[in-house]
Amino acid sequence: MSASGRKKLSCNISINDPVSSSSESELIEDEDLDLGVNFSGQLTFNETLGSEDGDDLDDGVEDEGQRSHGASFLSSSQAGLLTVSTVGSWESTSLERRKQARKFKLYDEPDLHQYEDSPPSLSSSKPSFSVTSAKTMKDGHKKFVLYTVAINRNIGSDTSQAIIEKRYSDFLHLHKQLSKTFPQIMENIYFPRKAFTGNFRLQFIAERSRAFEQYLTHIFTSEEIRLSTVYQDFFYAMDIRRAYKLMSENNFQEAIPLLQNASHLQAKLLGEEHPDTVVTFCALVVAYMSIEEGEAHALGYAESAFRIIREAQSSPFKIPLIQTLIGVRWRLNKEKRDLETLLATYVRPGIGPVDMPTLEDLVMQSLSHI
Repeated sequence: MSASGRKKLSCNISINDPVSSSSESELIEDEDLDLGVNFSGQLTFNETLGSEDGDDLDDGVEDEGQRSHGASFLSSSQAGLLTVSTVGSWESTSLERRKQARKFKLYDEPDLHQYEDSPPSLSSSKPSFSVTSAKTMKDGHKKFVLYTVAINRNIGSDTSQAIIEKRYSDFLHLHKQLSKTFPQIMENIYFPRKAFTGNFRLQFIAERSRAFEQYLTHIFTSEEIRLSTVYQDFFYAMDIRRAYKLMSENNFQEAIPLLQNASHLQAKLLGEEHPDTVVTFCALVVAYMSIEEGEAHALGYAESAFRIIREAQSSPFKIPLIQTLIGVRWRLNKEKRDLETLLATYVRPGIGPVDMPTLEDLVMQSLSHI
């Protein structure tokens, strides 16, 4: 966006004074600005911006594939200044039905079983959820607020954030589906109500942001919820479905950023050791190996996946991953004898070649079920 399209508004802001969410009384909304509002941190506004009332209510639910995952942050030196700018229309796309998965015969070894039979394991540490920015956007004649949510969870030396962008209707859809599926769990979890006026005032946006942070923190405490399809769809599963469709069409380049975003979210929400995260790592291996000069990146994801499942006895990904790693290391002039020795332990003396699925076969079948 050009400098001429941005307008700076000054207001009194207390940066380190957390905003409490409202009680269960209905929050008041207003359609006041046809502008994008960005803020960072937990803000307390001492005055609100005057504006005219608009015509629209809270936004409705859009098609899958509409959510973007880019995020813009204010630096610490900019935290006391709001930048207000006009934002373009919200483009929507719809997902096609997923293609039929390829069929194959799994490796017939006693200590290898369907990976799905392994009980999912979640990392013991808990992530934190924070709304780092919010901006008002337009979809045709309709306005809505897009909230950027950062998921923080330290994994070893990794202190990065995973990012999603959602609008109120996304949160509302999640809440309705969870309430229908898990009525007892959701009975006492507060969700900010839809309102009719004031929904673009800065104070309101800050309060609703705080409410969303608390809501995501509460529902994460339920293992049933965070392993549910509804929950996974909200965070990363739609990206994986889109990536699967692209990979089915041999469009690996466009699938990579979707898989990267999904794997980052899975690592924060489920843990790197979770089987679903490992599958996405393997999908990145396949995607990078299918593009020019992608093997160096493929090696990194393959090493990460293998480090996690090296001692696993129930993963059908293990042997295809070893074979893939041997090939990649050889082409990159890296040591591979340790993997060749390990692979030899899985080959029965005196038998011919084993009919095994490739890593790509396993990945595509796994992604087709998401």
